[in-house]
Amino acid sequence: MSTLKTPINTGVLGRQKNLHTFSIDFVDNDGTRYSGRFTTKRLSIADIVRLGVRKSEINGGYYYDPEQPGKGIDFSTDELAAIIAHLEISLKDFPKWWNLEAISSVDVLTEVYQEVASFEESFSRQPRQTTPQDNGSVRGVQRDSGGNLSESDVRGVVSDVVDEEVQASLEP
Repeated sequence: MSTLKTPINTGVLGRQKNLHTFSIDFVDNDGTRYSGRFTTKRLSIADIVRLGVRKSEINGGYYYDPEQPGKGIDFSTDELAAIIAHLEISLKDFPKWWNLEAISSVDVLTEVYQEVASFEESFSRQPRQTTPQDNGSVRGVQRDSGGNLSESDVRGVVSDVVDEEVQASLEP
């Protein structure tokens, strides 16, 4: 059995650290104070796969489908499952009170997740600035409810491949 060697990212993004430590000091609506240090890691491809599997497990195999409301789970439950799965996989160190089975504050969960998501987004390529030949198109990276990344282009990808002269003849 061969072992896979993990390549070292030597690009510009590789200069960032793959671990991030942050602190929160949060008081919930009921007066409970949550304070402590967390360390999160940059998710690997394998982690992203595990995140999807774990989210599905939390949801009992169901998922949110806006085209078929009532046939799965609601949007809020799907989002909450995505956050929980993400934090279970990405957090490497956390305060003793951090127990997702015992915490009842969605607000503190969101507070921690926002910091984790912000760290991970720092590895994404920055949106390209528009130029006159882009016709106002802005390309960027977006996440869906499962935390999956997708590239978007308001004009569509066809115009990136087709010569400008041909594209101009196709447009109304």
